[in-house]
Amino acid sequence: MYVDLCMFRLHRWEKFTVEVLGVTETEEVTQLHIKKYIQECQRIGREANRTINNNIATLKVFFLYLVSEEFIDEQDNPMRRIRNLKEEKTVIVTFNDDEVSRIINDLKEETYSNVRDKLILIMLFDTGIRVSELCNIKNNDIARRHILIHGKGSKQRLVYISNIMRKYMRRYEAAVRLSRSRINKILKEHCSNAGVRKEVRCSPHDCRHYFAQKQLRNGIDIYSLSRLMGHFDTQITSKYLRGLEQDDILQIGRLHSPLNGVKIKQGLMGGLK
Repeated sequence: MYVDLCMFRLHRWEKFTVEVLGVTETEEVTQLHIKKYIQECQRIGREANRTINNNIATLKVFFLYLVSEEFIDEQDNPMRRIRNLKEEKTVIVTFNDDEVSRIINDLKEETYSNVRDKLILIMLFDTGIRVSELCNIKNNDIARRHILIHGKGSKQRLVYISNIMRKYMRRYEAAVRLSRSRINKILKEHCSNAGVRKEVRCSPHDCRHYFAQKQLRNGIDIYSLSRLMGHFDTQITSKYLRGLEQDDILQIGRLHSPLNGVKIKQGLMGGLK
């Protein structure tokens, strides 16, 4: 699906360059052509800046590929100085711990498929992987302590296997033989049974949001979180900070105070309270 979306964006770009700009050769594309395309996307007005930025990202990858294959020189890359548009900063609303507990525990483990479904939900919440990545896991991707994930753009990364995941993986080794639509239905069914708040969409991607915000609350740094989530840029990961309350930020600060663990001798006033 990701590849299909990228091809759609590139075909639309190609149509614009040929039909509107009259440019038929990739080597002829300039920074001005790129800016005109962005302006056209804005003029039409049907797309949010976030969607236009996704188009920009696809073009950046495309032209980097052309540079790597020596179709164009690096200094001739028209995307070099193209900046993303400003996006509206939306706060991500996702599951809370109590809701996650109710969703997972809604599965009673009475059948083999119950165990399978429970493992699927645990993996989504516990690792933050995309539902497409979950569906693509093969038996030989699973090691004793980690799973090899085949992410977007053919990028691979490792995610850990927690103790609770290992427990259910032993009970159901072929847990990922389901389609994306079926996984969506499983999650929505148990979200409904658990009485999750209406403002949470209850999609598998919301499990990913929960994972990111919970890791941040637990004090993980942005760089490590971006590695676990398979982001190519920490700016993408930093959006999850906007969903944290001020108290969460202060608590993280306390947990990671620079003076934690530093021995400081108390003087005569040290006994005062």
